[in-house]
This record gives sequence, C-alpha cells and structure tokens, in this order.
Amino acid sequence: MLDIAYAVKNGRPNRASGELAYHVLEAMHGFHDAADEGKHYLMQSSCERPDSMPFGLVRGMLD
Repeated sequence: MLDIAYAVKNGRPNRASGELAYHVLEAMHGFHDAADEGKHYLMQSSCERPDSMPFGLVRGMLD
C-alpha cells in the first residue's frame, strides 16, 4: 500500500498494478484448471514486469 501511495504522490506507476493483479489471478486459475484437467494451461493475458524495489533503500524511502 505504501508503494501505491508513494507512486501516486510522485507521479510514477505503482508496482502492484491492476494489469499485474489480473495476470497473477489468471495464472492461479490456470494452475487449478491444469491440475483438474491434467493438461497445460495457455495464458491469455500478459503484463509488463514492474521495476524491482531498489536494493539498499533507507527506511521510509521507496525510490
């Protein structure tokens, strides 16, 4: 949540986008469907990988 607020405040995209959430949800459903049906699941969605959190941040800093 802090990253979302910080992103809005500083005018950058947040790392936990709706696009990423949808993609992860589809993957979770795909694992379930593949296990039930005994076959591979072909993902329909895609998303850009968000930037990683920088290494060595000072407490309270997110960029």
